[in-house]
Amino acid sequence: MRALLLHLLPKVLFSRATGALCSLPLPRALRTPFFSWFARRYGADLAQIGDPLDSYRSMQAFFQRALREGARPVGNAPLVWPSDGRIVTSGPVRNGRIEQVKGRDYALADLLGDRDLAAALEGGSQATVYLAPGDYHRVHSPFAARVTNVKALPGTLFPVNPPAVACIRDLFARNSRHVFDCTLEDGRRAAVVMVGAFNVGGTSVTAQTGSQVARGGELGRFGFGSTAVAIVGPGGPTFRPEQPGARVWMGGAAS
Repeated sequence: MRALLLHLLPKVLFSRATGALCSLPLPRALRTPFFSWFARRYGADLAQIGDPLDSYRSMQAFFQRALREGARPVGNAPLVWPSDGRIVTSGPVRNGRIEQVKGRDYALADLLGDRDLAAALEGGSQATVYLAPGDYHRVHSPFAARVTNVKALPGTLFPVNPPAVACIRDLFARNSRHVFDCTLEDGRRAAVVMVGAFNVGGTSVTAQTGSQVARGGELGRFGFGSTAVAIVGPGGPTFRPEQPGARVWMGGAAS
């Protein structure tokens, strides 16, 4: 029943309306009490925010907030987590497929929209991280790399919360998404995919094609929450296996 309702829901229309609403400016006097309530409701840690609450002009600006200096030190490991959030799955890429939930997977080529890139990543390692509404909403690079291409892929906007992931086939490959095609310092291929979601007010890309990103360097920003999928090709460090639901923090050691 959940899957049927999610298929019938006008997801893109509702999400665009939410994005427009969240971009409306809030009166300055309301910002601190409203964002404080939101933080209590969704578990956002205001002690880690870099700016005063009343400086965020809209909900969209608050969702895409920066952290204060030093709040997320980058770990001394070959790979770090791309975002705050909870693990959906992490582990090897086998037979060109990524595990979505236990017993259900989807084609890496469909997620990337690029069969050549998928072939280069076959036999590598992936980590999928779900960002809840209260999480820090910026996505960072798990590795030092050159961004060789950034591609926007159209799609729908299913929710990406655990109940939806459990019942919608190929969900991450069906939602709209941005694919960062990367080349590591040793020449191996890698990618980070920012997957859009229902009621996410928008995705902003901050790392452009041709740019060099450090391990922990920012790639883009979500509104409200969503999912990041990071994949590295075979022959180097791998993302360590984590149980679904495990809490991770952007910049923390992931290998």
